[in-house]
Amino acid sequence: MNDTLVCVSDDIGVRVWLERSLDSEWTIESVTSSDLSRISRLVKATGAPAILVAVEEDNPDRAVKTFAAIRKVSDSAELIAIAKRISQDTLLQIMRAGARDCLITGVDTESAPERIRRIVDAAQHKPALSEGTRSRRNITLVTSVNSVVDTRFFCQNFVSEITRILPDRQILAIDSLSRGERTFYLDNLNRLTLDELVRRQDSIDRSFVETALGEYSRGLRLLSGGLDKGELQGDAGADLFIALTQLGELFDEVVVRVDCDLAELWLGAIGANVSRLLVLMHPVVDQAQEAEAFLQKASEWLPADCVRSLIIEGYERRAKLAVDEIEKTTGMTCDLTLPIEWRHRLDSINAGVPLGMLPSRSKYHKKLRGYVDSMFVTKPPSKRRFGFIGQK
Repeated sequence: MNDTLVCVSDDIGVRVWLERSLDSEWTIESVTSSDLSRISRLVKATGAPAILVAVEEDNPDRAVKTFAAIRKVSDSAELIAIAKRISQDTLLQIMRAGARDCLITGVDTESAPERIRRIVDAAQHKPALSEGTRSRRNITLVTSVNSVVDTRFFCQNFVSEITRILPDRQILAIDSLSRGERTFYLDNLNRLTLDELVRRQDSIDRSFVETALGEYSRGLRLLSGGLDKGELQGDAGADLFIALTQLGELFDEVVVRVDCDLAELWLGAIGANVSRLLVLMHPVVDQAQEAEAFLQKASEWLPADCVRSLIIEGYERRAKLAVDEIEKTTGMTCDLTLPIEWRHRLDSINAGVPLGMLPSRSKYHKKLRGYVDSMFVTKPPSKRRFGFIGQK
């Protein structure tokens, strides 16, 4: 079931009314009506079963044009109008354009969820809305609860292990915190950056990606480029959602490293398409509390079946703050514990290669390898936590 709806509205009041009325039953991707191309691409990217379009009292023709644009890219999505006030003539006009219903803000607050639910259920049972036509969720978001945690080092080794376990798959690793010629600690000579890709108006296809992004290693391509706070909200946030959805169609796995200070904005922009959320922290009390608060907020944006993983980096078995206490505070089971291991870490960073390419093997690499194996190998999951005594 697709639990994403698209809302097209220039009025922030309409968006707020809709979100409050639906009470988080669906994930809502909002976009303004100023760019029909952006709306069409967002509808196609989400595969949403229903599109809600605000009707302006003084310019109803804009909503009619929006309905027509949506119909060109999706004949299976149901159309719903939202208006503060509407005349009988305008109502007939938008119904002829394809609207299945019209919600009046302030009047239909209580009935809106049930009316939308009926329309969505009908849309879900349309033969044209097959699973193959919807965008797949294969995006892994990696962040931390504090900037002192080195997600940069973790990510470069995480994606390296994915390429090892999935040698015939195409992997894209995105470092949204890097603006230079590096992705994580790896050299990246690609001229294309993430922010340029998001601003690109044309659709992203395979030939473009293969030309713009050279392979770092077999099956692995790297992309860097930071996005500011303003580029993660509103229409810019919709553009990011569209770009990553298109990339998700071209790659088997997409891994994105995001700044802890912008993680909530990232989830607000692309949360509906995230399949895994990896949250890193150090074993300290304040970070455990921050992790608890962040994970609770993250549930607002993530699909119910999104895999959430808590990873402790810098773990010391003899430390007084036990993993069980961290799990109790955060309300989550810790899936992986990793040591600091400065010598191997520095060797990997200075050489600009993942740990797996160093001649010596480390405990960090061994535990991460086991974690990735459990994540991507199709076998019954182990109930043991990676990183504890007695594990092989």
